[in-house]
Amino acid sequence: MKVVYSIIKVTFIVIVFFVSNHNLIAQQNERGSVRLKLVNEKLEPVSSATVSLLQAKDSLLKKTAIANESGIAEMEGLKTGEYFVSVTAAGLNMYYSASFRLTAEHLHHDLSTIVLTAKTTQMNEVVVAAKKPFIERQLDKLVINVQSSITAAGSSAFEVLEKAPGVVIDNNDNISMKGRPGVMVMINGKPSVISGADLGNYLRGLPANAIEKIELISNPSSRYDAAGNSGIINIVMKKDQRLGTNGTLTASYGQGRYPKTGQGITFNHRNKKLNLFGNYNFAYRKAFSHLTLYREFFKDGQPDGVFDQDNFITFPFKNHTARIGADYSLSDKTIVGIVLNGVSNQFHSRGNTNSNVLNNNYNLVGVDKNFSSNKDHWFNYGINANLKHKFDSLGSELNVDIDYARFGNNTNQDFRTAFYDNNQNKIQDDYILLGDIDGHLNIQSVKADYIKMFPKKAKLELGVKSSLVRADNDLAYYDASSGSPVFDPNQSNHFIYDENINAAYLSFSKELNRFNFQGGLRVEHTGIKGNQLATNQKFDSSYVNLFPSLFVNYKLAPKHELGLSVSRRLNRPNYRQLNPFKFFINNTTYSEGNPYLRPQYTYSFELSHTYNQRITTTLLYSITKENITQVIFPSEEEDKITIQTDRNLAQFEFYGINISAPIQVTPWWNSVNNVNVYYGLYKGNLANTNLRNGNVNFNINTNNSFTIGKKGYSAELTGVYRAAEVYGFMKVRPVGQLAIGAQKTILKGKGTVRFNISDIFYTQVSRATTSFRDYSETFKVERESRVATLSFTWRFGNNKVAASRRRTSGAEEERQRAASN
Repeated sequence: MKVVYSIIKVTFIVIVFFVSNHNLIAQQNERGSVRLKLVNEKLEPVSSATVSLLQAKDSLLKKTAIANESGIAEMEGLKTGEYFVSVTAAGLNMYYSASFRLTAEHLHHDLSTIVLTAKTTQMNEVVVAAKKPFIERQLDKLVINVQSSITAAGSSAFEVLEKAPGVVIDNNDNISMKGRPGVMVMINGKPSVISGADLGNYLRGLPANAIEKIELISNPSSRYDAAGNSGIINIVMKKDQRLGTNGTLTASYGQGRYPKTGQGITFNHRNKKLNLFGNYNFAYRKAFSHLTLYREFFKDGQPDGVFDQDNFITFPFKNHTARIGADYSLSDKTIVGIVLNGVSNQFHSRGNTNSNVLNNNYNLVGVDKNFSSNKDHWFNYGINANLKHKFDSLGSELNVDIDYARFGNNTNQDFRTAFYDNNQNKIQDDYILLGDIDGHLNIQSVKADYIKMFPKKAKLELGVKSSLVRADNDLAYYDASSGSPVFDPNQSNHFIYDENINAAYLSFSKELNRFNFQGGLRVEHTGIKGNQLATNQKFDSSYVNLFPSLFVNYKLAPKHELGLSVSRRLNRPNYRQLNPFKFFINNTTYSEGNPYLRPQYTYSFELSHTYNQRITTTLLYSITKENITQVIFPSEEEDKITIQTDRNLAQFEFYGINISAPIQVTPWWNSVNNVNVYYGLYKGNLANTNLRNGNVNFNINTNNSFTIGKKGYSAELTGVYRAAEVYGFMKVRPVGQLAIGAQKTILKGKGTVRFNISDIFYTQVSRATTSFRDYSETFKVERESRVATLSFTWRFGNNKVAASRRRTSGAEEERQRAASN
């Protein structure tokens, strides 16, 4: 703790130094700046274009910048001299400005608005193409451009997230960001509505070649749903934006211990009025999980028995994802659209567990051999109807979304356990338990967002949203030990959950020279009902909450900028966490939901300093009440049975420092680095154990891209390291991985061949220890993390770029929590 306080103290001193001396710095090292705005022929902003500042006398490159989502690019810290600017953007003609001069009397030059015209020939499209960096820092988020990564080719969304800066996925597939749990995962702006192992399985089946980018938003504004204590991870699927008819074909093959394949197509047809788009991807990925654990039970402080277990499970995924939609321009100001999407994921997992049973003297007294077979089919489909209307040239607009989505799962379980003594003699009949799980989740949602733009860089946003959710899960277990299945009412259940959320928000932002701010308030009313039919247990609750947020940026000097953000957020339990069903893992372990979980509330603060628009240092503090934490502990009702579930702990307090440093090492070597240092302190009481657990932790992420020669060769090296950390009652040991990849463009720039190897030293192995007063557990998990993959991408059709239409539907948070189901 003292280490963290010392680091924070030093960082604050540095920032105070910058604040108190920025006027002196500006006087002694006054440098110039260049600003411009890029639009296309429809006067729509062009984002992610590459802007280069060149010396007029010899065309020597002096500085580069990437245009933001508003099409604005700025370059600062410039010496006096004569320059000109070049601009490149995918599918648009290259632009060269007239030369201009920066002098001591005229240090700041505004090129105003530049109109980029569409290319008219295919040859030019091949010659000039702007490539987005793999990791891109924007004002309110960090963007991972998946299609720019060589090591992501042929992998899954799960594997890409494992390498994302500040993102950690634990052995139970829980996701945290910058050291803080409680992340909301969205797919195209819609909450995934499932979590934990189910979300992990979905992400493992989702091919990376279907993803355009992943957005990491650590402190969202009031426009977003209040859920997501540590922020939002938004996975944006591909949608082609070009005029004419075009698309992309992809294919990949990977080999670890087991094979993996993937195929996909993205297509688009666009004219002045109509845009038809869609994609389809299939992924087959067989993987394994090898878990070894040592469980020790105590009674009155003395040993009371041990389970020494070895579990090996395989699960082949067959995942289909499809999306099709259309946008139609009713007029120059009004667009209507419809999108249909669906996912089907089938997998048949098989596992074997050998449990050595030891007595209180640590002598072997028996062996339990468990076989499990689960046939799962997870699916979801949805439809979104939307409207966008522009009111004026300033950008005032109205967006309306209506959504319906249905999630479902059908699972057949077969658990068989044989019991032996220490001489391998059977001591009792086999125990056979059969399970039939049928679950469905329906989401209906409508939302409207209005943006009013004012002159002089002011903006007002307001919106409303209403959603209805019903989850219906029926779990039937049968004891087939005698040969004929007999319904087991003690293990079976039927749970129905209804939820209604109504929300409204207001946000105002304004830019004033060096100062800009955004303040907002969101109000949400939540009504929930639960009915456990087997036991006739019911609950009915409703509550109203306010969620304020404030974001402030101040430009200290040409190279120094400060930012402050403050917000209040919550995490509602997802639908599986509330589901009281028992899901059997083996004869000594099961997981179950907790229908009495309460929402957790977080107050979050961030203070950032950005140097030269590149290196960003952020101080983070948050405190979470009623923290929802996944725990594994001994049953209070059954002897030597272990339960995996979620509980509300009293509090989680977080202190952190995050440093993001992109570095252009050489003209051919670009390095993007992220360091996260934090201290997280858990407080609570569970299983007769008081908890006050925390430690200083850090994780490092580095992505290095290399341009090799001028014949289309490039390479990539990605490294991730996570030091030892604490999660509730669990202490997790360090883990890391290194991935390498190379690519070559072929077929006149229309084709790309990529080869990569993930976790080349096989170091991504999870180890942890959990301790309670009467129980301790040590485990190790090995997974299919080392995979060699060869992939091919072919782009066909036209390449005239029209601005994309962005939208997020109204079912955002609900989909997230279902995906957490």
